[in-house]
Amino acid sequence: MVRRAGRDAAGGIGCALLSSRVLRGARVREAGTNPNVVILHHEAEAHAMHTRTPRPGRWAAIALAAGLAAALGLGATSVGAEPAWDGNGAPPVLVTAPTGTQLGAPARNTIWPCPYVIPIPGTDETGIVGRTVATEITLAETPWVQDGMIDVAKIALVPGAVQLESVFTVTETGTTRRLRGNGIPNHPIGTFPIPQTSDAYAYYAALPAQGYANAAEIPVAPYDLSADLPIDPVMSAEPSCIPALMTGIALTGGAWHLEAAPDSRLNIYDPNAALPTDRCFGHPYATEYHYHGYSWKCMEQGEPGKPSPLLGYALDGFGIYGPRGADGTLVTNAELDECHGRVGWVMFNGTWQEIYHYVLNNEYPYSIGCFRGKPHVPSHMMPGGAMPSEHP
Repeated sequence: MVRRAGRDAAGGIGCALLSSRVLRGARVREAGTNPNVVILHHEAEAHAMHTRTPRPGRWAAIALAAGLAAALGLGATSVGAEPAWDGNGAPPVLVTAPTGTQLGAPARNTIWPCPYVIPIPGTDETGIVGRTVATEITLAETPWVQDGMIDVAKIALVPGAVQLESVFTVTETGTTRRLRGNGIPNHPIGTFPIPQTSDAYAYYAALPAQGYANAAEIPVAPYDLSADLPIDPVMSAEPSCIPALMTGIALTGGAWHLEAAPDSRLNIYDPNAALPTDRCFGHPYATEYHYHGYSWKCMEQGEPGKPSPLLGYALDGFGIYGPRGADGTLVTNAELDECHGRVGWVMFNGTWQEIYHYVLNNEYPYSIGCFRGKPHVPSHMMPGGAMPSEHP
């Protein structure tokens, strides 16, 4: 079970709403260099509008500046041929999802959000996520996206290196791993609110945010977070859809969110393609900091050419690891299943064992695409308070 005490308990597949106008037993470890944290619940595509209006279920309240480039007079630039990456250091590009990538079923190279009934913005009608609305991904048109690639060097990163107080403990019983923290990672993050002099400012300033002049003004703040996960997770016969924004808990004290950013028309984008984040590939939603994908600058990389270390836990209890497998080479999407994971040899619970685990790499969805175990997420974290239309 995951609990979060704070302003908004409802989950969602998004973070902030982007105006359609802009678019196109018990061991206790104190948080230190390797703190195990939490589970954030804010979608920072999100910094963008942390809006709760039409309540298209915090779903459509997601900040995604996909076509924002057009509104700002910015054009996409060519990435060129895909540079090779071996899983060591920083990837030169991220392989994003093309327009038309389906969201209604588990599959490689995509995500599978649960089918919730949500209001359709601007109408009196409702739709079913992944079935009748928000059925596919749209490729964002920002300056760092071209030919299905995100040129990492061209992302207008949020500047700064702000160190906030991180509080975190892990307690383990015979069956449960209990994570407690304040949602603040143990590493420096970008400057939030975003400085007006930064290249990233214009992308967020163009987005509305309830309680703020605009989305660029949203700060990062601590919050109470509690997560209880199974120490020995069990694979289910079939994958499970993702029921809320939060998908995993990083050992840094931050959390991963679903790799989706909806706009006011419920078009869905890759968050990394739509909005700039900080150097850690993170930003806040509702003041809560979270990651999108592999934060190689701010997470432990391990030794080059060696297996990637454990970087956190998914909400079903399975481990989340970096991009290199047991042989020290890059794990590509072709080697992963529909949930962005696989059964393989990793260090888990202090033992080198062959077990299911998730992999962070540079191919969409970068992190968790669905769950292979039972996700421990309470009903109050479902998108916009909506109820599932049905469970697949």
